[in-house]
Amino acid sequence: MLPSTHLPSVNRLAPPSDPSLEERYGSLHICLLYHFEHDHYHHTKSLHPGLKDMLALFMNVGFTTPYLMDELLAYSAAHKSILGQETNQFYLSEATRLQTRALTLYNSASPQISKDTCLPMFLFSSLLSQHVIYNLSCNVHNGLGSILDGLTNSTIIHRGLVAIAKASWPMFSEQIQQQFIRSCQRDYVPIPSSADSRGECDILLSRLNATDMKPESIAVLRSAVENLQDRFDALCTNSSHAMWAAVQDWLVAVPAGYLELLNQRRPEALVVLSHFAVLLHRVAEHWFVGDLGIRLIRLINGHLGPAWEDWLEWPNRTIMERL
Repeated sequence: MLPSTHLPSVNRLAPPSDPSLEERYGSLHICLLYHFEHDHYHHTKSLHPGLKDMLALFMNVGFTTPYLMDELLAYSAAHKSILGQETNQFYLSEATRLQTRALTLYNSASPQISKDTCLPMFLFSSLLSQHVIYNLSCNVHNGLGSILDGLTNSTIIHRGLVAIAKASWPMFSEQIQQQFIRSCQRDYVPIPSSADSRGECDILLSRLNATDMKPESIAVLRSAVENLQDRFDALCTNSSHAMWAAVQDWLVAVPAGYLELLNQRRPEALVVLSHFAVLLHRVAEHWFVGDLGIRLIRLINGHLGPAWEDWLEWPNRTIMERL
């Protein structure tokens, strides 16, 4: 006869002291972690030459930072949702759930930037900045209003994330900084003088000057357009990284007054957005952007109608040339 073995009953086990441990992961999340490290890498390595080392860094830091791990898994689920039509909605729903949980954990922790928190906060910001653009793309089928609301929210998020990135960078060791530089391969180029401008927005600026809008509204729109022209001028290479940086830079720099005009559905503000959509279309190879640019231009065309065809001529022609 076997000796009796005394095991504590389940209801006598002490609860975990760390509340984050109560959030359990299942086999699905193991698959998502694998996808992030392997399949996602193979699909995107051509755009990110140094991506492999970065993925290892994301995972290592994520294992000790619950909000980062949840966003990492959410990002992986979002990427997986574009790969198969049959499972698209399943992974999209899981991506939304995990991102919501990640943001809840982040907001609850309310981390302040320090040498201990700067790296996970920076990594979290980099994933979230791309994920919110993908969320925007997923809302296209809900109509222009949903896109505009999402764009306003995305702009606010990008500004906060860039602030985190700028504050975190000086705190990184030189080794970490070099790792980011190698992985991103971003081309930093000076914004050319006006003499070097290719004038993508010249006609739009002329039309804005001739409108009967209030002078302060014209000034806000001109500021948004001039900043957009700077972004076009900065794209002196075909580097997809420089183009994605241009998209982010405009979202961060666009005046708050422009967002107000956009929320009012002012036609002129929508025309400016259609020009920005050309930038989005130029980074369509990034999975989280996809065909967002061209679909946004089509929605704006449908909303404004034939009366604004002349204003929309350049975005429409440019998109058709690149198809």
